[in-house]
Amino acid sequence: MPRRTRHPLRVIAIVGAIGVVPFASLWFVGSTLANRTAAKSAPPVITPAAPVLSARRAPHTLAVDIAVRNLDGRLDGLEETLPPGSCLRVDAGGRTASAVRADDTFEPASNAKIITAAVVLEILPPDTVFTTRVLGAIEGGVVTGNLVLKGGGDPLLVTKDYLPLEKYPKTTPTLLDSLADQVVALGITRITGAVVGDESYLDNTRYMEGWGSGIRGTEGGPLGALLVNDGVVVDDPIKPDNPAIAAAREFTRLLTARGVDIGGEPRIANGADGTLPELSAINSAPLRDVLAEMLTNSNNNSAELLLRHVGLAARQTPTSTAGLEVTAELLAEWGYPDTVVQDGSGLSRGSDISCSTLVAFLEDAPADSVLRTGLALAGRTGTLSDTFVGSPIEGRFRGKTGTLTNVKTLSGHLPVENSEDVVFSALMLNGAGLADQGNYRPLWDRLARAMATYPEGPDSTALSVAALSAP
Repeated sequence: MPRRTRHPLRVIAIVGAIGVVPFASLWFVGSTLANRTAAKSAPPVITPAAPVLSARRAPHTLAVDIAVRNLDGRLDGLEETLPPGSCLRVDAGGRTASAVRADDTFEPASNAKIITAAVVLEILPPDTVFTTRVLGAIEGGVVTGNLVLKGGGDPLLVTKDYLPLEKYPKTTPTLLDSLADQVVALGITRITGAVVGDESYLDNTRYMEGWGSGIRGTEGGPLGALLVNDGVVVDDPIKPDNPAIAAAREFTRLLTARGVDIGGEPRIANGADGTLPELSAINSAPLRDVLAEMLTNSNNNSAELLLRHVGLAARQTPTSTAGLEVTAELLAEWGYPDTVVQDGSGLSRGSDISCSTLVAFLEDAPADSVLRTGLALAGRTGTLSDTFVGSPIEGRFRGKTGTLTNVKTLSGHLPVENSEDVVFSALMLNGAGLADQGNYRPLWDRLARAMATYPEGPDSTALSVAALSAP
């Protein structure tokens, strides 16, 4: 993912100069040949009616320049409203309209998920799904011994009755209820042993090192390859320390409700499947949908499990450490060696990303990339469902929010008809009371109003007519 130039006019001038060389060479050769051929008269010299860079020759370019300048004018004064230690960059029409400390690095909070999504798209095949399996030995409708629930690192595995309890319900859930239905459909009525949870597919480190105590178990984790309901057991206020035991308890509950008699209490036993046959399985939604859910709802557990899948795919090591090593290598390869990512979710302190980097990732992504289409839609979905309601960008702007103590971030893009998107990133840090909507929403609203005016100014057709009518 290459870095965009900060001096587009300089590049145009250089390219223009280079482009003149072959034409000059052709003129020189042609002139020499003409002088050597007495039978042919010299061709007439034609003087262009308008300068090369006049509006008559580039009405669209001039229209974009005017529109960007108008947008810049509407953004005047924003620097004074930003908390100290913050950055802002707004691009429109492929040009930078406003930049405040845009190349300095700051804590991105959940805007780090944009980087995580880009890395996942680079490493994992697009047809990737995450499979949860049920293993056991059946004889006459009875499972002899244990029924093993083997996790495959699906971050969207839930029960139907948990979905209404989520602040942002999963958009493409993998229903554990469906897997229980499959087991019952096999004619199983009894399990002589217990439901056993197996999370051996991925590393079982529960939390990232940089997560504070106030985050662990609430905003993210405990993590594992067998994660159901984000580790919650429905109707139990205490979340188990081990998500695999929580999953075994939930599957036991679902099977019991369907009339299956189970002889033992749910427990864990990693690698317990041995040579047990697979009885049933359920796949997650395709990778694109998993990433869209992570971005739209800012799902921290999804981001961290996907990071471990990156480590497994690229290093054959299913750990967060391996995933972060791959991320750092890709960032350097893409031209962002100063970008530091400490986890997949952005919950860790110590990550450093610039506004320019986040804007570049969004600008370089194709229009149909999940990096664009998977972001929350203003006033409609995910973390932006109650934001920008009634504003001119409601239902149009897609963005990624981020929140940590004294950190509030927002990056995203606004599609513009017949033009490149308006893309911006605002990372606000060190401001008193940033958790209070009254302190950051006014800035967001001002950005929204300014973006909604683009491309304000004359269109290229009007400029063409004016240029052609000029003397």
